[in-house]
Amino acid sequence: MRVGASVRAPRVLIDGFFWGKPYGFGRFLSELCHALGSVPDPQMDLVVAVPGTIDPAMLPRYPSLAWQPVRTAPLPIWEQVLIPRLARRLASDVIHFPCNTRALLTGGRPAIVTVHDLMFLDDIPPWRRVKDAIYARYTTQIFRQASVRSTVIAVSDTTRRALAEHGVEARTVYNTVDGFLAEYAAVAPLETPRPYILHRGGYAAHRNTQRVIEAFRAARAGLPGVDLKVLGAAEGAALWQTEAERDIHFLPRVFDAELAALYRGSLCLVATSLAEGFGLPILEGFGFGTPVITSTRDPMREVASDAALLVDPTDVNAIADAMRALGTNADLRATLVERGTARAHAFAATRVAAEMMAVYAEAAQHRHLSR
Repeated sequence: MRVGASVRAPRVLIDGFFWGKPYGFGRFLSELCHALGSVPDPQMDLVVAVPGTIDPAMLPRYPSLAWQPVRTAPLPIWEQVLIPRLARRLASDVIHFPCNTRALLTGGRPAIVTVHDLMFLDDIPPWRRVKDAIYARYTTQIFRQASVRSTVIAVSDTTRRALAEHGVEARTVYNTVDGFLAEYAAVAPLETPRPYILHRGGYAAHRNTQRVIEAFRAARAGLPGVDLKVLGAAEGAALWQTEAERDIHFLPRVFDAELAALYRGSLCLVATSLAEGFGLPILEGFGFGTPVITSTRDPMREVASDAALLVDPTDVNAIADAMRALGTNADLRATLVERGTARAHAFAATRVAAEMMAVYAEAAQHRHLSR
């Protein structure tokens, strides 16, 4: 290198295919961008590729992050063709694929893959929609071919251990919800005529909604005037045959403002999944000052620590007892809110950003040395 020659900052391209989706990967991506985009001096160029159908005016402005529109295409074409092509055009040094899969060919650029869970490897995936089953199949094939050739990030130690069982070495970088919390910090509680318990459920078996309903039925005698609201299963009344039970309500997926209000107004949150990759509702509950009931299983136990009531998710009576305890004991609710607020600091956006920036820098340095 000539004396006095300028050295370009490393450039990281982040795959933003799921940008704008209000749940799952979309939520993770928006929080990742919020965390990275708020870094005061990243000492590298961060570029997020997003579908060209997104209105640029709807993209948030961050001091440390730029957006790159890309023409819309199905996920396999986007991931396997368009992202590597864009990386080449932008002279990117590293590509971060934040949602389980990656391009098989990256032109020699290091690939970083965030793996959320390994439920897609199940022989019988818990999917209700054909497109979800197709995605699970695609993810399985790409994971088996590409995971050993990537820097792999797990969103929890639970996922990291699961990866190790498949011979894949990974490091843990937790999720954050600071962007969501900041945007709706002043939201008012949802106004309802009756107090309610909130369950972040759904149709998939691992969400454990059937047992939560059974637990509420067992607990309702000790919770007079209290309702159960099940979020994410609009047609649940017919599926779980609760049409005659006026205190059980099923809600579709809602926009963020209503979700925040639901958290704020609830007596407690029930997030007793049988399996997850992380357990984002737990952290959201902590952030909005909501007492949480969750599973003794990891990663829910890992995320919650001592800041929630932990119950065996297969024990209906244990879930019912926890509902009664939080529905009737204001002191217990206050204690858990205090613990939840303290626990949330372990998942701060600043910490997540610092850890991811270290991963990017290490990958960029490896590419520099290999060249």
